[in-house]
Amino acid sequence: MLLEHIIMFYKIATEKSISKVAQNNHISQPALSQQMQRLEEELDVKLLERSNRGIELTRAGQILQKYAVQFMNLYGDLKEELDNLNTGSSTFHITATSVACNYALPCSLYKVNRQFPNHAFHLASAPSSDVIRQVLDDRTDLGFIVGKTDSPELVCKEAYRDKIYLVGRSDYLIDPRITLETLKHYPLILLNESFSSYRILCDYIKQLGYPVNNFHVMYRLDSTESVKSAVQAGHGIAFLPYIAVKKELYQKQLKIIEIEKFDLDYVVYSIHKHSSTDIRTSEIIDYFVANIDKSIC
Repeated sequence: MLLEHIIMFYKIATEKSISKVAQNNHISQPALSQQMQRLEEELDVKLLERSNRGIELTRAGQILQKYAVQFMNLYGDLKEELDNLNTGSSTFHITATSVACNYALPCSLYKVNRQFPNHAFHLASAPSSDVIRQVLDDRTDLGFIVGKTDSPELVCKEAYRDKIYLVGRSDYLIDPRITLETLKHYPLILLNESFSSYRILCDYIKQLGYPVNNFHVMYRLDSTESVKSAVQAGHGIAFLPYIAVKKELYQKQLKIIEIEKFDLDYVVYSIHKHSSTDIRTSEIIDYFVANIDKSIC
């Protein structure tokens, strides 16, 4: 199986058009169709179906699309390591949950980069479960997750703590202090189930006697920024980590709405393998972990 065929398949799956991908990649449409046919023959499955809406993926095609991303990422990592070997440089990879990646780590990474100027640093986001897998598979050097992992292969240390607050637009009509019972009467915007902070929130309010489905949840969104945008537009109120909204709170674009008997912390942990064959990588990990809580943005 050629990686090139998998890459072309992924492009077709994304564009939903063989002709468009053929044109964009300067290859004839019949030649590209033959590549897809050979890929189907090798895997012994049907991957693509033609319809009035263009190309549709079969169930097998959907599965390959998922793994194609991993193939391409691994190939990129391989190329990067080989390039580093040739140039004598090195790239240190950090993968973190989206809130930590976007709001907590950039300033810490700046400080680490100044301490280790001969290294390049790569920061990416992923759900906690994916971060754990990437560290275990040696695809990333250092991870940051919400909640602990009990994997015996990993060192797991508390990196920093944050609070989850209920926030609304600064002029949103609501009392400055409410109860969870009162919250039922207001439109609520939430992160979706892939976010650890969402699951922590659901577990916490359920313990207080309020399952999340008791509230008027307008919709669930797949990024902190999209939730903030909806709140700033006045569409509702939302539970968000303090680190993600502190700038908007300072600028008085958002406000905190206090809830009686509600006090929710969450903990972000650093994870890495017990030992590294690269002494310099171990030094970076030790420095990063020791200084993370002092250099958060």
